[in-house]
Amino acid sequence: MNITVRQLELFVSLMRNPHIGKVAEEHFITQSAVSMAIKSLEDSVGEQLFDRISNRLVPNESGRLLLNRIRPALEQLQEVETMFRLNRMAGVLTVAASSTIADYIMPQVLFDFRCLYPEVQVEMLSRNSADVIAGIESGSVALGFIEGDYECRVAEFRELCTEELVVVSSDKDFASAREYSLEELLDMKWVLRESGSGTRQTMWEYLGPAKKRLNLFLELEHIESIKMVLKNPDTLSCMSPFCVQRELANAELFPVQVEGVEFKRRFYSVTHRQKYKSTLLQAFADHVRKHLETMWPWIMRNPQH
Repeated sequence: MNITVRQLELFVSLMRNPHIGKVAEEHFITQSAVSMAIKSLEDSVGEQLFDRISNRLVPNESGRLLLNRIRPALEQLQEVETMFRLNRMAGVLTVAASSTIADYIMPQVLFDFRCLYPEVQVEMLSRNSADVIAGIESGSVALGFIEGDYECRVAEFRELCTEELVVVSSDKDFASAREYSLEELLDMKWVLRESGSGTRQTMWEYLGPAKKRLNLFLELEHIESIKMVLKNPDTLSCMSPFCVQRELANAELFPVQVEGVEFKRRFYSVTHRQKYKSTLLQAFADHVRKHLETMWPWIMRNPQH
């Protein structure tokens, strides 16, 4: 079998963007050279890796299988080449994070990391936690960060910290009056994130059967939209303290004490079990963890770290 690294590089590029012309431009070669390399690779493995449909290349099941098998090894080869040739941290890392982490934690992390490693490009995607896990499963995301516990057989989870969600209202008198039972709050107008979000999942787990009686008045995708709606009377939401730090400090929102209820959850970094853990990937994950360790007192640090 005479498979070359160049053939595999072109194959990976075509799997990502199945347009021969674009791949040829990306690698500074002719379209015929790309076609010949892919044909030689198919001959070597004894399988067609792309379906030719209406003059288009469409990755097939054999192509996807080969991609999953060779991508970790190819990434490791590329890292070794970069390490010895350039002797510096460099590369492109695709990261997805759930909304709370992406909007309220990652901006400063990305800024600090870029200052440390100017040759690194981090492609940041904001998703809900369920979609982050889906990206890890499909291999389209190298490193994920989520809120809450999820089941995924192909994923590796590394616990980063624990936090406690806070129930908030814009009504200072209501919030400061007393501690409320959960039953007293169920009929109020609750404004929450959409199904699939880590915040929503954490609430549902703690509410148990009571969630069927909670007045879910409105579902919104964006946290800032929820905070705007909370200006209306008789509205409540449940959020990460990361999201409302400014509003709590400026007395725009107020914490509501709920008797006997603690909406605690864990933050995790997530990778695919078969994903090669490059130096860059590990450095970024460690940078996020260290950043969280220095943040606000709402975080209850994981004793393992």
